Amino acid sequence: METYDWIVKHWVDIVAIYTGLVTIASIIVKWTKTLKDDTVLLAIIKFTSKYIALNRITDDATQRNLTILKEIETINEIKNK
Repeated sequence: METYDWIVKHWVDIVAIYTGLVTIASIIVKWTKTLKDDTVLLAIIKFTSKYIALNRITDDATQRNLTILKEIETINEIKNK
């Protein structure tokens, strides 16, 4: 019960740290050229939008972005052949 109380007491801090880490990860991902890390970040953002975010618009946008990334990966695979 102490753990639950601690989480409830510090929930705002936990969410702030989590979203800060996602923001830093987003910046790092944009600096890299590979799509593999983009896919991982999208999974994290999708989790955030499903369980933490209050709006569901981000979830739809995340799904569109994931579809676009898959299409780009397919194009890159065709180019590399």
